Amino acid sequence: MIAEDLGRLFEIGFNVGILAYIQQNQLNHRFGDLYQCDLQALRFPQLHRRIVDRANVINDSDSKIIAKWSIFFLQKGFLSGLNFFREYLESTGWKQRKLEILYYQCNFCDDNSLGTLVKGEEQVFRDILSQLGNIKVDIGRYKQQGEFLRADTLMLLHNGKQFRILSVDLSVFSIKSAEDIKDLDNVEVIRQLLLSEISYLRSKSVFSGLSIDTGTDTTKLGLTFSEGIARYFTAFKRKDKESVKLIQAASYAHSFYEFLRQHSLLQEADPVMFSIMGYTDRGVSAMSVNRENLDILNTCHRIYKQQQSGQAIVEARQQVLRIVKRKAAESFVNGKTFINSLLAVPPDTTTLVTHQERVTGFFNSSGEVPPQLMAQLGLSGSLDLRSAHTALIKTALTNDNPYLFLTGNPGIGKTTTIVEFLKQHLDDGFLFFYVSPRKNVNKDVIEKFKSQPGESLGGSIAAPLENHGLFCINTNADIIPLLSL
Repeated sequence: MIAEDLGRLFEIGFNVGILAYIQQNQLNHRFGDLYQCDLQALRFPQLHRRIVDRANVINDSDSKIIAKWSIFFLQKGFLSGLNFFREYLESTGWKQRKLEILYYQCNFCDDNSLGTLVKGEEQVFRDILSQLGNIKVDIGRYKQQGEFLRADTLMLLHNGKQFRILSVDLSVFSIKSAEDIKDLDNVEVIRQLLLSEISYLRSKSVFSGLSIDTGTDTTKLGLTFSEGIARYFTAFKRKDKESVKLIQAASYAHSFYEFLRQHSLLQEADPVMFSIMGYTDRGVSAMSVNRENLDILNTCHRIYKQQQSGQAIVEARQQVLRIVKRKAAESFVNGKTFINSLLAVPPDTTTLVTHQERVTGFFNSSGEVPPQLMAQLGLSGSLDLRSAHTALIKTALTNDNPYLFLTGNPGIGKTTTIVEFLKQHLDDGFLFFYVSPRKNVNKDVIEKFKSQPGESLGGSIAAPLENHGLFCINTNADIIPLLSL
């Protein structure tokens, strides 16, 4: 119960943060003072007392600890909502003076206020829906599980001819029971909390950070997501995962869009982008879906509306495992035997599994280039692959050809060789324009031009860049559009 109550406070804080940003930037909206009136009626002492009573806490010191956690989640939610909405609007590229929030749904009453502000569900929903004008709404239908009136944060934004539906489902996963509530003034408690969060982050694979973005028409590329998503979400469905919140948020977005279409508030031809977020106190899962890929939202809506039995989840996991086994087996020689030996490893034991195979057509970059190939390339002496590659590039850079196209595996030395060549021809003058989608690589190129101790730069030892007339500028995709303003 206490985890759920703290989750309510996180949700309150998150939406207050969004409202604060709207107020600070004077964004156009249609909800008037609806939420302001509700927030003025909320009192933290009452919220705190309700949490304490529900947790059956009678000790004064425990009550104070709960108060600190309550403030913590309110503040964390507020900062999360404030920064999230600011960054979200910046990502759209929309000018805020042209932006209008046609609909903003959040709730500070009834269950969300822990029963301290009771207006009645029917009245709450009618007040929220009044933003859409005088329309008749079957509240009984749209307040069911998976329908949009159950959304934690739901928006319809408009800019020019473009529309966006933003759906966010919120939760707190770092606290699961009263046993997790410790004194935040205790340094050791803080240390254990940090270690716990670090351990959680380490337990997540690199694939857990993947997002789905269908900003382009993926049907032209022959890509379909829905079947795979249904299988994956069903197989790995757990209550404490951000992906579950993502499913719920997508379900609400689907319901809301169908509602808007049914009441002619959006037309079929209207360009709509859907931003779906599963947002918790420890992570975010996100989807960006365009109108051509509505089947993704429909799939999530179906998954959430139709709660799978334990047997269905087991079957889905077995199906996913079979796919993983098949794909992995295709990647190795005698792959089926190799994969089966891995799956046969008993849990909680250390087992040695050996697999050997010979890869043909492979050449070690540190290996020596055969004499016959050296002769064909016009090279002499004994060189490894990287050195031979460097020599060929330098030869090509000194001839009269106006263009040079370089290909090669990452790390073979393409950029390094060019930089070293330019450093040796500083007196000739040059304009070096380098573009890469990876910021680390862009910074690394500048570092390559910096003379290291004992390294020669144009004949001098460890000379500063400015002494050789080198002037370096770097930028990124977020800054470049601002130049046109």
